[in-house]
Amino acid sequence: MRFLLEPVGPPSLAALTDAATAARESGLDGIYLTESVALPAPLIAAAALAGRVEDVLVAAEIGLGDRHPLEVAEEAAVTDLALNGRLILVARPATDDLSRFGEALDIVRLACTPKPFRFEGTHWQVPANLPENVWLPEEQVRQMPGPPLARLELWTAGAAARPLAIERGLGHVIGSGDDPTAGLAHLNAASELGPRARREQLADPLALVERLRAGREWGQDWAVVSAPASAAPELGSVVRPRVQMHRLSPGLEAFWDAERPWAQ
Repeated sequence: MRFLLEPVGPPSLAALTDAATAARESGLDGIYLTESVALPAPLIAAAALAGRVEDVLVAAEIGLGDRHPLEVAEEAAVTDLALNGRLILVARPATDDLSRFGEALDIVRLACTPKPFRFEGTHWQVPANLPENVWLPEEQVRQMPGPPLARLELWTAGAAARPLAIERGLGHVIGSGDDPTAGLAHLNAASELGPRARREQLADPLALVERLRAGREWGQDWAVVSAPASAAPELGSVVRPRVQMHRLSPGLEAFWDAERPWAQ
């Protein structure tokens, strides 16, 4: 199972850098940024981290569907270039119109590939082929800049978005209180659905271990853990190894409990 640290507290650039550094040093996979009043632009924050912390993934959760998806795709592509392919774009519906959100998802996916595309939907058409552009009748467009990898890693978040993620084989993040098996009755752990993540709390590390071990039954392979940067060593030294292995020898369990390197 892979781990993303969702830092708590005021999201200053220094604090986010500390969280990403702690995640890297503790053997975690990356950090998870969400929109808030204090952090209105997670993609900009993700790009700002690019030159400060290496070798960790940066997931940025944003609203999608309230503005033209090509704008979002361009911002994501530039951020992913800065991160050298380490961006995970997590999209949640920005409005109640799921058909609009679904079209936006498809446009972002098409735009963040290295080939030209055309999209004709109910809400958006790309290229628009407006009457005013009669002298430039493009049949297809290609977004610039191009992505650093063959495709952008795109997930969704929120219970309403889950069916759309399943339809498209995308990864998805569910909340800690959501039913983890909802919509998965016809799937199995080896199905075409992308990464399956759930938001978690670290209040009791061993309780978190048990939840994550149970999560393997419905295919959970990522955990987004809300915790301060100072908790990253505990996640890396206590939670992750216990989840990775179904059973540890009693001697190793006792050694880890006695050592508690994060508390030194």
